[in-house]
Amino acid sequence: MRSIRRQLTLLLIALLILISFSAALQGYRSSMHKSSELFDAELMALAKSFTHVFALQRNETFDAGEQIAVQLWQEKHLTTRSTNTPQHSIGRFKSGFSDKNFSGKRWRVYSHMLNDARTWVMVAQPLQNRFELADKMIISAMAPIIMTIPLLAVIIYFAVNRGLRPLRSLSDALQRRSTRNFSPLILQEPAIELVPMVNTLNSLLSRLQAAFEREQQFASNAAHELRTPLSVLKINLHNLRKETTSDSYVQRIDKLHEDTDRMIHAINQILLLSRTNPEYFEANSTQIDAHHIAQNVISEMYTSIDNRHQTIELIGKPQLIPSSEFALLTLMQNLIGNAHKYAPIKGKIQVIVQQDEDDVLIQVDDSGSGLNDNEYAKVLERFYRSNKHMAQKAQGIGLGLAIVKQIVNLHHGSLHLQRSELGGLSVQVHLPKTRKEEVSSAKV
Repeated sequence: MRSIRRQLTLLLIALLILISFSAALQGYRSSMHKSSELFDAELMALAKSFTHVFALQRNETFDAGEQIAVQLWQEKHLTTRSTNTPQHSIGRFKSGFSDKNFSGKRWRVYSHMLNDARTWVMVAQPLQNRFELADKMIISAMAPIIMTIPLLAVIIYFAVNRGLRPLRSLSDALQRRSTRNFSPLILQEPAIELVPMVNTLNSLLSRLQAAFEREQQFASNAAHELRTPLSVLKINLHNLRKETTSDSYVQRIDKLHEDTDRMIHAINQILLLSRTNPEYFEANSTQIDAHHIAQNVISEMYTSIDNRHQTIELIGKPQLIPSSEFALLTLMQNLIGNAHKYAPIKGKIQVIVQQDEDDVLIQVDDSGSGLNDNEYAKVLERFYRSNKHMAQKAQGIGLGLAIVKQIVNLHHGSLHLQRSELGGLSVQVHLPKTRKEEVSSAKV
């Protein structure tokens, strides 16, 4: 994940370094030009000085040191030279400057013609002197700037931090808000740039709250409004069956009775789905014993399980989980109910509730037909039913595991489906023993 603060800080520091080195390059060029002008002026002065010296005294050779080379030519005959010059001309017989190579160095040569037009004085200096002087000038000029770059980087870092403080305040305010808090976001003296963002967030929060309220109200109202007439219809079907003696009518009434039960089950599932929301969960959350809930669910279903001659085994010991009794009870009813529904007659069901590191593992296995590999993710979607389950004509509308997934997400846990060692489906739920701030989505 990218950090705006880090990117902005690095960008400003990079720009600072780039500008500093651009200034150094420009300064080096300027220093070279200035040093060349100074050394050229010095060569011209030296040429005039040697003109007066040669007028008083002339020697064939003399020692001028390593930094100066001198030649005197009369009518293009070398009459006087310094010991570090060759026998041939070190420059051109034309007034002005030129660059020449001799004595293993690169020299800057100035040729000066005397008034008689027959005498030439050639004076030279190593070009290396100019480079060394330019280097010293640029180093002395840039050293303070380079030394202050770390200090400037620290100043930039704190300046960027200060500039982004309003954005960080907004981020902290959003992180501190609970999942059920849809009230408008209020910041103390927000930055002008953040006002449109805060207004947009408040508008989204308001619409989101209204959408949640509408969804909950619709699901609750629909479930209650439909459950009442269906209950009445079920009673009427029961009475009608008692009064009917025809076997064909009895079969049809039984079929209508099963359909009515299926519709009532669907409505109950929808009502459960509407109640497994963060607001309801947070309001009723406490320490719940998952093992005890599993025992209660098995006790409630045991008659139905025994009627199908199925065996069920509960493994584990008491495990406390921060949850609501309703949410954990709903999760267990769906998991164990699915295993009972899809396990065959005389099948096996195994329920495990035990600690797994920092989590509590709730695992339900059955000996049914299981699922195809490509259906593990699909069965967690709402209203999806496996082809195998539909072929078994088992009662259901495809909301059971979707409700389980939603409850797992409320606990910030994980959900995993795989083939069971018993031959059917194995559902593994990991719920944390302590609350986590970040929501981890259920995975398959």
